[in-house]
Amino acid sequence: MNVIITSEQMKNLDKSTINDLGIPSRVLMENAGKGCADLLLSYFDEELSLGTVILCGYGNNGGDGYVIARWLHYYGYPVSIIKVGEGDSSPETIANRTLCEKLNIQYVKPDDDIIFQAGVIIDAVYGIGFKGTLKTEVAELISKVNESPALKIAIDMPSGVNADTGYAEQAFQANITLTMEALKYGHLLGKGKQFSGFTEVIPIGIPDMLSHDEETALLLDEDIVNLPDRSTFSHKGDFGRIAVFGGSPGFTGAAFMASTAALKAGAGLVTIFCHPLQTEIYDSKPYEVMVKTVPLRDNGKLDTKALSKELVKFDIILFGPGCGVSEYTNELLSFVAEVWAKPAVIDADGLNTLAQHHDIFKHLADKPIVLTPHWGEFCRLAEVTMEDMHRDCLSPFKNFVKKHKLKVLLKSDTSIYYDTDEMYFNITGNDGLATGGSGDILSGLIAGFLAQKMYPADAAGAAAYYLGLTADLLAEKQETLSITPTDILNNIFKFDPEESEVCDED
Repeated sequence: MNVIITSEQMKNLDKSTINDLGIPSRVLMENAGKGCADLLLSYFDEELSLGTVILCGYGNNGGDGYVIARWLHYYGYPVSIIKVGEGDSSPETIANRTLCEKLNIQYVKPDDDIIFQAGVIIDAVYGIGFKGTLKTEVAELISKVNESPALKIAIDMPSGVNADTGYAEQAFQANITLTMEALKYGHLLGKGKQFSGFTEVIPIGIPDMLSHDEETALLLDEDIVNLPDRSTFSHKGDFGRIAVFGGSPGFTGAAFMASTAALKAGAGLVTIFCHPLQTEIYDSKPYEVMVKTVPLRDNGKLDTKALSKELVKFDIILFGPGCGVSEYTNELLSFVAEVWAKPAVIDADGLNTLAQHHDIFKHLADKPIVLTPHWGEFCRLAEVTMEDMHRDCLSPFKNFVKKHKLKVLLKSDTSIYYDTDEMYFNITGNDGLATGGSGDILSGLIAGFLAQKMYPADAAGAAAYYLGLTADLLAEKQETLSITPTDILNNIFKFDPEESEVCDED
């Protein structure tokens, strides 16, 4: 199970291990450095044989670097150390630096020859403690190192990246980041994800029981994501009835895709509720989906009594795909939000309507309703700027959820689900999903899972994970730029890429 923690949580785990269990910090540093050296030895013998340059800062991250230098030296590989910065060092760092000196491991200046001839460059300058902006001399060194063709390894966190937010103005561009004990938020968020490259967790001897003492997030993977429980003795009513409120002129496809995705997720019955002017379009396809019109009075206003009678028949509502932003949508959403107490999903123009009518939020608090905004929609909902999000997306996100008592899946290349009790990160998927319609499929999958009595957190997590997994499997057979929402629908839950098929959209 991949746990994700903050830098402060990691420091607390270190302290607990040292103070409560009596495991010396020198031992933890030794475990960290040797674990990194052993992993590199397992995979990169050829690159290590060309020589390794380790950038060692004065903090504990530098201490890890000195331990790595010792072990690579012991294993017989050529190693050089570049000391970076000045400051007070811990006794553990000083001890390991002294050992490197006694072993006559070479200390070098950061000239072009050593940097551009090395097979491996290891960044052990700052680690998870970095905040702010790189000092000029460090920035110049990292800029030079980033141009080297060497395999670049970051220890714990690429220098220049904030471990809690992923924000970075300039940073070490790692091919691989070896992080201690658990993933950090900065590996998955903002530019930190780009600078970290592939991330591998190195155990350093912190007992599992201590990690449970901290509030943590989880990275979704096949071990914790499940599909709904189903029985061969069930009937369609057991798998839920979904009402999809969507569609407007020019955007009728959104409701089709969301409805089809709900069926693909296993929903028993799906009905599109459309505006009376759209009935002819929705009657044409898809044939698995039923169609009803939203009941209106003669004056065009919502017939709330008639709609209430209709809603009694349904278990789940999916609101928003292609609805358009209008007074009609506002009236409809306001009514549904006020009277509906069962699970629901609000997406697309449902979210855009919410952004214009914050009074609706009070009707959503503490209900099993999942909101699915992308960053742009979230900025409008929470009244924050995109710059705010790039600097630290988690703070405004968590504050928004807590303020309105909501359940939200924030969509991006790293998607985050949060409801104050649980937090999941999802990193499956690729740029093939960066196209209109992917969000409609996601909301339909969530609704389909909710219809089968999955909890909102589990439904949102599973939908995000499997949507991304499908795109990743398709990318093994075709270029990501050619992946369409129809491809996703045709291949969802086909876990063998050899079984995946690309179909025409006709």
